[in-house]
Amino acid sequence: MLVAFLVVALLLLSQKGLFIDDSMHIPAGYSYLLTRDYRLNQEHPPLIKLVSGLGVWKLHPHFPFESPGWQQATTPEDPEDGMVKIEEAFFATNAQQFEQIAWYGRLPVLIIPLLLLLAVWWFTRELFGPVAALVATFLLATEPNIIGNAIVVQNDLAASLSLLLFVIALKRFLTQGSLRTALVLGAVFGIGLVTKYSLVVLIPISFSIVIAWAIRQLVQKRSSLASVVLSVSTVFVIAYVILIAFYAFNVDRIDANESSTIASWFYLTGNSGEAFKRFLSWLPPLLPRYFVYGIDMVVQDSRDGRPGFLLGQISDTGWWYYFPVVFTLKTTIPFLITSICGFVWALFQVLRRKRYVLLYALLPPALYLALAMSSHLNIGVRHLLPMFPFVAIAGAGFVSTLIDFAFTRSRPLGIAFAGLVFVTFLTIFVSTFPNYLTYTNPLAGGPDRAWHKLSDSNLETGQEVKPLAKYLKAQGQNRVTGIMVGGEFLKYYGVQLDDFPRWENDDDDDTDENSEEDQEPEPIQTQYVAIGTWYMTEADLTDEQKQIIDVYRQQKPEAIVGNSIFVFRRIN
Repeated sequence: MLVAFLVVALLLLSQKGLFIDDSMHIPAGYSYLLTRDYRLNQEHPPLIKLVSGLGVWKLHPHFPFESPGWQQATTPEDPEDGMVKIEEAFFATNAQQFEQIAWYGRLPVLIIPLLLLLAVWWFTRELFGPVAALVATFLLATEPNIIGNAIVVQNDLAASLSLLLFVIALKRFLTQGSLRTALVLGAVFGIGLVTKYSLVVLIPISFSIVIAWAIRQLVQKRSSLASVVLSVSTVFVIAYVILIAFYAFNVDRIDANESSTIASWFYLTGNSGEAFKRFLSWLPPLLPRYFVYGIDMVVQDSRDGRPGFLLGQISDTGWWYYFPVVFTLKTTIPFLITSICGFVWALFQVLRRKRYVLLYALLPPALYLALAMSSHLNIGVRHLLPMFPFVAIAGAGFVSTLIDFAFTRSRPLGIAFAGLVFVTFLTIFVSTFPNYLTYTNPLAGGPDRAWHKLSDSNLETGQEVKPLAKYLKAQGQNRVTGIMVGGEFLKYYGVQLDDFPRWENDDDDDTDENSEEDQEPEPIQTQYVAIGTWYMTEADLTDEQKQIIDVYRQQKPEAIVGNSIFVFRRIN
């Protein structure tokens, strides 16, 4: 299964273009290796970008330190932090190496999903046995959201691995309590902190659980005070060392500005806020400043939100039910069914049969879903990926129980049931290739209707720009009019992208609004028009831009590239 998964991922590398965030994360990671300076792309921790940078290092492309963006990025807490200018200059300077950079920048991240599948197999085998372990690995390896994100330089899949490893290490630590298990727990704890900022919740969780364990050890006299103190200290010291190591030990004391930032996370003001800030300034630990500012950017995004789209509605602050809905529409129906049945079955096992060990598979996804639902940042199911391994594990426990039950009735029945599960998942896996990242199940209405219910990174990622160029060239075209995520990279595939006439209306105030020139826009010069699903929803567009898109919303497209980009014949 691991080999098959790797082969499919390598094929995706060849067929799909850059995810829109890849274009920022790849050069940012490369800059970290060149300079040990983490000013670029502050809103994400460095781990996955460093992994990507190792692949780009082989090519030794030029990095545009001369770009104005490099100096702009020295300002902490700058949301753009110069990354847009750096990204444009980096790929423009290395235009001849664009395809190689896209390949080698994404190739190293394939180790993440392979390790995730291996960890799922190992942990499921420990909980339910070898049959369930194979089932869990199979369920996860054939899930489109996992396969599609396998080639993305993004931290969601890495966070899935980090959270699962943390749970595995925590179970071992609570069971054995040895110095070795404390070392492992501290290591995966630290890796989680440099993987995704939302995993900063591991700090209070780890502190609460480890301290509770220590108290229990001392009260029940299972370990000496010295042994308990050593184990507890090891967990947090190792995590801290790994955290600052991934920031190249660029650390400093928490200053007044950072103290104010941290206090704002907890809504502390007045006397309580001042006392908290004095406490933070007094603390001896040194922290990477970009770690603090990165968390702050995530906190602000979570509280304020960004424009989102769900079930035909547009919102700047999101919906509390966003993630349950996108999980329902974005996962395969068999995976959805096994996930729900597996969770209910595991809960029954805990409540009625006292199999409390299954809480390790139940609590993490439940808590992570609750955390996600409290956020106003609703831009894609990928933010739920850390749940997927756990629901696959619970689902595998349920499916393997049914397989065992069927075999007890009759061997042919058992073989038939196991075969049905295998064929169902495998059929969807094969038929979905290569459009895994933009997959939606039939409940969403199919590729031509899914944009009425979902958008953002659920349907449009920038990866489909490369297949779009291939489609246009097959029609004998090297020029297209339109708007889409990642459209700026079409030129690297030999296709010119033209804006719609008057898409950016910069008329002066003294322009005669009733002039004939204003009323009759220039005709489109290309044979084809391409519009991404995000723009088909008309979210965050001006009235004039909506009028342009309205012309095509009711038209039947000639093609839908990657479930993401609608291609029309020109309409003048």
